[in-house]
Amino acid sequence: MLIGQKIAKLRTQANLTQEQLAEKLYISRELISKWETGKRRPDYKTVLKIAEIFSVKPEDIINRNDVVFNELSGFVPESYNNGSGTLTAALNDFLSNINERDRSVFIRQYYFMEDIAVIADEYDVKESCVRTILMRTRKKLRKYFKEI
Repeated sequence: MLIGQKIAKLRTQANLTQEQLAEKLYISRELISKWETGKRRPDYKTVLKIAEIFSVKPEDIINRNDVVFNELSGFVPESYNNGSGTLTAALNDFLSNINERDRSVFIRQYYFMEDIAVIADEYDVKESCVRTILMRTRKKLRKYFKEI
């Protein structure tokens, strides 16, 4: 079952309209509709809020690995999409060859799913700096995959 279908099912089981769920999340009803039709996907932070509203585990809504892979899929060649350990090995190799701060920021964002604001506070930098680090690291990742 897709994430949008799971959200729709949880919402209807709780007898909530899209409008009511949107109000609880402080977002638009249109965004709920886009999730449920598969046109968009909520980020992991929002999934955590949805899970809290419906008293379920986030894993009941979406697998964390799916969120990470979805975000990084544009940087990973199709040949790595088979779920094999080769992707893990390649990522480990890539991460071992970048500087410690960039590696830590990347891992905190994509493995621990930490909010950018939390990462920024930890490094005493602005959120825009963390976004820039992540953008540059993803570019390096794309280049890395082109070279191997």
